[in-house]
Amino acid sequence: MTLPPLPEKDHHCESCGLRYGDLTPSAALRSALEYACHVRDVYDVYETRVRRALTEHEPTLEPMRNDEGAAQRAYNQQPLAAVLLDLERNADRFAALASEISEPQWSRCAVRLPRERRCVLWMVRQAAHEGLHHLHDIGAGPTDRAVLFDVDGVLVDSYPAYRRIWSRWADHRNLDPDLVWSHTHGRRAVDTIQVVAPHLDAAAEYRLIRELMTHEDGNFPVYPDAAAVLGLLKDRRWGVVTSGRTATVLHRLRAGGLPDPPVLVDSSQVRRGKPDPEGYLRAAQLLNVAASDCLVIEDAPAGVAAARTAGMTVIAVRTTHRDDELADAHHRADTLSDAIPLITDWLDRTHP
Repeated sequence: MTLPPLPEKDHHCESCGLRYGDLTPSAALRSALEYACHVRDVYDVYETRVRRALTEHEPTLEPMRNDEGAAQRAYNQQPLAAVLLDLERNADRFAALASEISEPQWSRCAVRLPRERRCVLWMVRQAAHEGLHHLHDIGAGPTDRAVLFDVDGVLVDSYPAYRRIWSRWADHRNLDPDLVWSHTHGRRAVDTIQVVAPHLDAAAEYRLIRELMTHEDGNFPVYPDAAAVLGLLKDRRWGVVTSGRTATVLHRLRAGGLPDPPVLVDSSQVRRGKPDPEGYLRAAQLLNVAASDCLVIEDAPAGVAAARTAGMTVIAVRTTHRDDELADAHHRADTLSDAIPLITDWLDRTHP
């Protein structure tokens, strides 16, 4: 999984308004104490990081991997009283540590990723920001609606190229191309391989699929009406949930003149692909929008099922599948252009 870059040393968070440059060491410490109850684990981790930076020469730090930790430790099932007590203790320990740091020590550094050095002062500021930002999120809550798009068959006309790729792979492995193709729609490639060829090494076959894909580079145009639809959402929350990979998706969207999605959930960010709802639920979480306040544009039955299971409203476009195959969608339209009245009507409603 590709790790996100850390904020810059003079970071300004547009969401909560905090500027790192405005935080002196003492101000950062006060913020840590004020907001520590919302960031228990952040202060625990940053205490360890600061101590390592103070005692080791530019130690390499392990990423926090917030989402994995939340799932593994079942955050939503922990006793509130115990959590609050731990938060207070962590804040006190972090504050005590910060108060003992001498002037020369503020510039000592640690490394998380190559060429990503951060000093002790930045670490204290970052910990303060975590508290302030989470308080902002709690106060804001989910206050808007969002539109989520599948990519292949919705924004990008990729099916002719993918049909050729999967047919070549099926012929190479002596499989029925039509059967293989029927299991590809809306699914991750590894999931398709595991279904149609469980006797093969899915990871190795996926590498072969990627190799075959290089011969189709340039054959993935965006739909002519995609730009107009996304233009309607320039002041709205939106994102994409795809079975593809981020780099590939962004390359194709940019090649077609489309903007980068504010949120992009790809196959590497979920444990289970469509028809599991995990990807759509993650996108809603990242956009800070309730699942019931999300509208999904899909083209495949697996995607429709994923969005419906997530509790979202679904518009299916008939770009790749017959109407009867998309019967579970709330609405159906022939193209993205035809879906525009449905999208604008849904966005303008006061209630679901």
